[in-house]
Amino acid sequence: MKKPTLILDLDGVLITTPMWKADEIDGDGYSKFNESCVINLNKLLSVFECDIILSSTRRTVKKLDEFNEIFKYRKINCPIKSFLPIYEHCKDRKEEIEQFINESGIVDFLIIDDDKSLNSLNPSIQNKLVRTELIKGFNEEKLNEAIRIIKRS
Repeated sequence: MKKPTLILDLDGVLITTPMWKADEIDGDGYSKFNESCVINLNKLLSVFECDIILSSTRRTVKKLDEFNEIFKYRKINCPIKSFLPIYEHCKDRKEEIEQFINESGIVDFLIIDDDKSLNSLNPSIQNKLVRTELIKGFNEEKLNEAIRIIKRS
């Protein structure tokens, strides 16, 4: 049986540095993740066995194995399976996610992202979205929202 898919962003989800500040750098030389957001992600991953697809624009500057090393260093309990494809004609994250879902045919998925363009997602997709806030990230409130979405799926 195919695993559900988690479409995961980084900025505003695990990286909660305000836009007016430079990212804090962790011991591995990459941007520091908010520790409580990582704990909440691991709690979600303990009840939601899934394949992670990274949707962050940061996916354009590092390779998959490099991101998996970053996740491993931060003790995230699930590797990234792949990146959201980059579609030349898509103008925002909303269009990228809708294109990916339509092409892949996935029906069992969860999206965690802070991108405001996702507010206008197709309702059948939007009801599987947990929209975080830049400085708060994937906090306990958003963890609980994610678990509610998974349970009703």
